[in-house]
Amino acid sequence: MKSPDLSQFKGIVAVVAAAGCGSRMSGDTPKQYLKINRQTILDITLSRLVSFAPIELVVLVISPQDNYFKHLEYGENEKVIIIEGGAERANSVHNALRFLYDSGLPDEAPVMVHDAARPCITHQDLKQLSDTYQNTNQACILTSEVNDTLQKVGDSNLIEQTLDRSSLVRAYTPQMASFNQLKTSLKHAIDNKLNVTDEASALLASNYAVASVNGRADNIKITRNDDLALAEFYLSKQESEK
Repeated sequence: MKSPDLSQFKGIVAVVAAAGCGSRMSGDTPKQYLKINRQTILDITLSRLVSFAPIELVVLVISPQDNYFKHLEYGENEKVIIIEGGAERANSVHNALRFLYDSGLPDEAPVMVHDAARPCITHQDLKQLSDTYQNTNQACILTSEVNDTLQKVGDSNLIEQTLDRSSLVRAYTPQMASFNQLKTSLKHAIDNKLNVTDEASALLASNYAVASVNGRADNIKITRNDDLALAEFYLSKQESEK
């Protein structure tokens, strides 16, 4: 694919990581292509992002073996560009950042990375995250408070310690930073074979400050079969709030 000219780009870029196979879900269909109310999870996610006006470009990263994307409702959307991902999440996001680099995206451009399997993301949270970034010029991620008691489990499933949850949060997506911060930190993580599971951990490994932005608890990631029904409930509830 010929890279577009993004040298004068002024909006927000959203990178959607959708190259995973969803190994914890049963069946052969990748979880992002499972359906909720006759619409794929990925299409629901994309619909939330492309309809948020400040996001002017969505880079959708899919597996090279993906044969499902051709049926996406939002695959032909004017804001969406589809590229191939890598073996792990960090590699996939890094591929997207290399594509953006080749397209001339300015270093200061804001980029947010979102999980394909988080279809319940709201414009309310997208605005809160982007406003925080614009006001502080600091990397930031959506989070949610931890309400459950957390226990550390050791050998033989024996509980070793009760953790203090007052300083703990659940890390959600999107996670947002400048293009330069993201490409620098992910390259550092990959080059040094660091075990990073999200952009925040890569940013922290490169000594960038990352702010926590308290978001909605219904911004769940669909990981297991039980999550489908919960996501369907949350999506229906969100519709009733409009």
